[in-house]
Amino acid sequence: MNNMNMADIINQVIAKKPYSFINKNFIKKLSTLIKARTEREKMKLIRAKLRKISTSALAPKFYRKFEKMQFSEDLINIHRSTRERKKTYGWLIQKIKKIESRKIIDLGCGFNLIALYYNNFLPKEYIGYDIDEAIIKFVNRFAKEKKINAKIFSKNILNMNFEQSDIYLCLKVFDALEDIEQNITKKIIKEISKKSKLIITSFSNITLGGRKHLKERRWFENMLFSLELKFEKHVKGNETFYFIEG
Repeated sequence: MNNMNMADIINQVIAKKPYSFINKNFIKKLSTLIKARTEREKMKLIRAKLRKISTSALAPKFYRKFEKMQFSEDLINIHRSTRERKKTYGWLIQKIKKIESRKIIDLGCGFNLIALYYNNFLPKEYIGYDIDEAIIKFVNRFAKEKKINAKIFSKNILNMNFEQSDIYLCLKVFDALEDIEQNITKKIIKEISKKSKLIITSFSNITLGGRKHLKERRWFENMLFSLELKFEKHVKGNETFYFIEG
């Protein structure tokens, strides 16, 4: 493969509109992890990885919908993850309330803050991280409008420093991250388990195409056992949740 500098790689990726809002540091990290014989193959592999984790890459029309919408409960239906989780948020919030918490950090947050708000729950402090800068801008605007103590940041969570928090939310993020960098889940869980009372993570039980697949994540459970972490497992709708004690 011809030697492309990193700026050229990033510019080629974001040149296509569905990927134009992706955090550039994340693309940079992704590029260093992907090996390919040609430039064309590398671009193809990078975009394939992004489609697994980015709403914009999966559905470019997503932006044209939510950017024109007023702030209302209808926003929950616009983002795929919050829409699929719509009937589960009430149950999830009750589980969260069992932990005395003031601060929640949400990795791969998407529209979770909006869904929590319209389910009548907000922590004292909420910090979200996402690689989609259009979503980040929109949710920050929502938080300001609703006077919520929340801030959403554009961050590459593959190599970030994690801070202390009562609860960490990591909903439907680890399948995609593990596909990018093997054993990154163990690294993240090990670190945030030392800095939180509770980690709530989940995995989808359906493929992006809507087909059912196995609800078991043996690799994840074996990893938790290896770290000697206690956990509860619950299946709700098309999602399997793990509640991990910090």
